[in-house]
Amino acid sequence: MKKILFLTFNFLLVTSLFSLSYLEETYNTGVKQFQDGNYKSAVDSFDAVISTATKKNRDFLKKAYLYRADSMSELLQLDDALKEYVKITEKFPNTNESLRARLGIGLIYYKKNNYEKAREYLLNFVKRFPGTKITDDAQYWVGMLHFKNKNFKKATVSFNALVRNYPKSDYAADGWLRLGDSYFNLKKYKQAKNLYRKVLAKYPASPQAEFALYSVGRVYETEGAVFDAISVYVQFAEKYPTSQLSPEITYQVAEYFYKKKDYDKAARYFEQIASNFPEHNLAEDANFIRSKIYYKTGQPAAAINSFQKFVEEYPLSKNYAEAMLYIGNCYLDSSDYKKAIENYNIGLKLETSDSEIFAMMKYNSGVACEKIGNTLEAEKCYSEILYRYPKSLAAAEMYLRRGSEFERSGDYFAAIENYELAATLSKNKGIGNAESINGLLSTSDENLGAVAQKKAADCYFMQKKYKEAAREYLKVVYLFSDSQYVPESHYMSARASEEIGFIKDAKQNYEIVKKRYSDTQWAKKATERLQELNKK
Repeated sequence: MKKILFLTFNFLLVTSLFSLSYLEETYNTGVKQFQDGNYKSAVDSFDAVISTATKKNRDFLKKAYLYRADSMSELLQLDDALKEYVKITEKFPNTNESLRARLGIGLIYYKKNNYEKAREYLLNFVKRFPGTKITDDAQYWVGMLHFKNKNFKKATVSFNALVRNYPKSDYAADGWLRLGDSYFNLKKYKQAKNLYRKVLAKYPASPQAEFALYSVGRVYETEGAVFDAISVYVQFAEKYPTSQLSPEITYQVAEYFYKKKDYDKAARYFEQIASNFPEHNLAEDANFIRSKIYYKTGQPAAAINSFQKFVEEYPLSKNYAEAMLYIGNCYLDSSDYKKAIENYNIGLKLETSDSEIFAMMKYNSGVACEKIGNTLEAEKCYSEILYRYPKSLAAAEMYLRRGSEFERSGDYFAAIENYELAATLSKNKGIGNAESINGLLSTSDENLGAVAQKKAADCYFMQKKYKEAAREYLKVVYLFSDSQYVPESHYMSARASEEIGFIKDAKQNYEIVKKRYSDTQWAKKATERLQELNKK
């Protein structure tokens, strides 16, 4: 009998130990699944713990209930999660799990976008339980609730309470960041910028520092301080090259340097986008503009290779036809006219809604045909441009060519007419020296309008029509203000004014050239003219 009792006791002991071991193992598995974001499996594991545990396993039981509710919340099974949290407050009152469940109820209403209920639960939690380890959580979510509902003034109050009352909270860094965001949305940019810099100073290694640095740049950009914004964005691109924010920010940096014609820096940042984010929708544009930089910096072989890779990688790209235009241009610039025509013809067969690309390919194809002596085909191309694309950049090129031909023959009236058409077309297309990042302009094209306008003024000057010449030269200055021809045009306007006795106007323009363009030959000439005029 004693032996039977002994065996029974051992059996019950082993069974109890096995049961505890199973519970602990299953519970730990569920915790790991939760931490790994595998919430569905975590729910199953905690279900197993709850169905197996007895009253003796109360500690495992209450924790399993809470984890199960949290898992449901993460899975956005909000109604089920809400029921579970309520059940925890009833089954395990006055416990840490009950406290967390109360917070969980507030967060469920937050996720449900039930503003009033969420505010009620979260504010009530902060008031009823001011000294707990999770009161800062509730305070943070009160702030987020106001922020989410665009009540930024109340958000500043809540986030201020968080960072002042709970400076060591896990939410402190995010609290400072959100406080900055709240002020930003209130258009209080100075306060916002100071708060973002505080995040950078206090939490330099935190995830929030990344967003804070970006936000400093965003403040500068909103204030119109473009240079300061770009300086910050450059820091961001260097420090966080693989950030989810990096493609757009790096693209802004690359675009900025591209427009400033700092092509080395632009190329580096475009390459960074293409290399780090090959699947991002900006990678295509980055690769395309990187190819253009090879062309603009006089590297035709590299440009051809880069554009060919581009059309192979992006056969459906909106920039396909333009890539073929640039490949043709590279061959044209290298005097390989047959290859140029071949690539232009490939591009002309493509479907594109951009008539500018077609017109430019037709024009350049005509130039190539002319170079190999096929004047008949060249004239066909030129005629088609003026007939089908009369307002295109290519037409402006045509009018500039015609103007030069008329000028050489001494027909200044016809020359001026064609030059003015070219200048007007190019100005209407936005050409001066300012190019949109995806514009069709080559380096020589950028000054097309300024060249045409200056040539029209030259024709007036050569005819001794000085009043008209003075006026037309000033058009170069004001319509094409970034052009390399501005110093010369200022000087020539002064010369024309001098010829008709407008000495005051002449002196004024000479002084402008002397002061603004002191490192040019025109400044030297202007100084000489001023000395001559002052002698009289």
